[in-house]
Amino acid sequence: MIFKAVILLFVTIFTVPELIGQQRGDYFKPLPQRTIQTDREALRLMRNGKLDLVLPGSMRDNDVDMWIHVSRGGDPLTQYFGSFSGYLIFSDLGSRIERATFGGSPGAVENIDVEGSWHLRRAFNNYNYNNTDPRQGFTIPEVYDEITDFVAERDPKRIAVNYSEYLPAADGISYSSYLKLERILGPIYSKRIVSAEDIITDFIVRRTSREVAAQTEVLALARQLGLQNISKIVPGVTTIKDIGGRLYYSANTRPSEHEKDFPPSVRWINGNPDYVLQPGDFFVGSNIGNDKLGNYMGFDIDTKIHCYILREGETKAPEFIQKVFDKAIAGQWIMAEGMKVGMTAGESMEAMVKLMEDAGYLYTPFIDSHEHLLDGTRDGDEDYRIVQKALAGKGADVAGFSIDNHAIGNMNEVGPSMGSFRTDHQHLKIQNNNIFAFEYMVHMNIAERRGYPLCINISNPQIITNKGVEFIQPLNEEIILIK
Repeated sequence: MIFKAVILLFVTIFTVPELIGQQRGDYFKPLPQRTIQTDREALRLMRNGKLDLVLPGSMRDNDVDMWIHVSRGGDPLTQYFGSFSGYLIFSDLGSRIERATFGGSPGAVENIDVEGSWHLRRAFNNYNYNNTDPRQGFTIPEVYDEITDFVAERDPKRIAVNYSEYLPAADGISYSSYLKLERILGPIYSKRIVSAEDIITDFIVRRTSREVAAQTEVLALARQLGLQNISKIVPGVTTIKDIGGRLYYSANTRPSEHEKDFPPSVRWINGNPDYVLQPGDFFVGSNIGNDKLGNYMGFDIDTKIHCYILREGETKAPEFIQKVFDKAIAGQWIMAEGMKVGMTAGESMEAMVKLMEDAGYLYTPFIDSHEHLLDGTRDGDEDYRIVQKALAGKGADVAGFSIDNHAIGNMNEVGPSMGSFRTDHQHLKIQNNNIFAFEYMVHMNIAERRGYPLCINISNPQIITNKGVEFIQPLNEEIILIK
């Protein structure tokens, strides 16, 4: 017998408009699917919007007069600059930000005000390295005087360059390129160099409307794919690996049976990827299959869909599972009040912790050790041991929680992250249109598994605007029932 999920899938607006129309009582004509051309046009709008609308504020708010971005390809900011190579220089002229490129291709950057010579481009691309023959039209290193003179004419007081000790997206310049840049700028202007990490951070996290639209679209498509994958689950056949899921609770397996090989974690009670899903299992579906979406302007997903496979005679999830789940999802409305534009990530985290504690939750901050390998062996997951210790001796009504509201989008490591183990991002301010993964965990003791609390991971990318937290995809509100 083939088992099917007891869920109504609104597959996509592209394939089943009748279902949605009947559900809402309205009729509308669905849009055609995306094409390479529509994606290309959207990406161009996004890139131009960032340079026109976001870059000026990013530079001025960080007291930078000039940003020199140096790349030889494979740059972390390819998403915004395209396949750029050379010296891309943004200068604040007061009335506008001037754009100049020296030595290579401008990539996808449009409306260049100043372009370096063809000779400099040949030199940058190592044509006749160390050339000293003036008959070729240039000599090295004299050809780089173009950049030296350009910078001196603008006399910037602070020059941001793409290097960083902690932020990969801002660390695209190579060591040799940095040394060359110092020689080009000379001793006076080299002393004015600062890291571009703050500019790049603000440039990325200050999202334009087109970026928000891109993130919203990829989340909607991913959710539909996730629901489609869940609808194909066959209990007794489908493995946890098949759906990219994680097992939270099972009436069919005990932690003691697999603790040696697959120790319990805050992310799963049994980490065996070959575990076969069965009636009585409570698990989270993940992002399996979303590679079919393609790389839609680089925007990522981090959405969790919670599921339970009904046992014979059941019509809903067991009360103890529903109780923990309800306690978990309530945090979405409680913590939303603690995230405001203008707050630092650290201030926001402190506010959310207080809101949750005032609501009766117990704070159990994690150290994020759930997937590390130590000395060649699988880590037993210190985070889960934190949960066990914190809830030891506590009643079944006590709920612990830990927060990991991290930056997400097309540059996931960039931006404010409200998590106890992301301290290097806690000084960053929340900007308008900040895209983040609303991710946290709630855990409670259950009589059905003494000593092993039930942990539920809530995660949905959302957005923080000047109005507060706005939801750009459905929240976690229900357990999908499968039979």
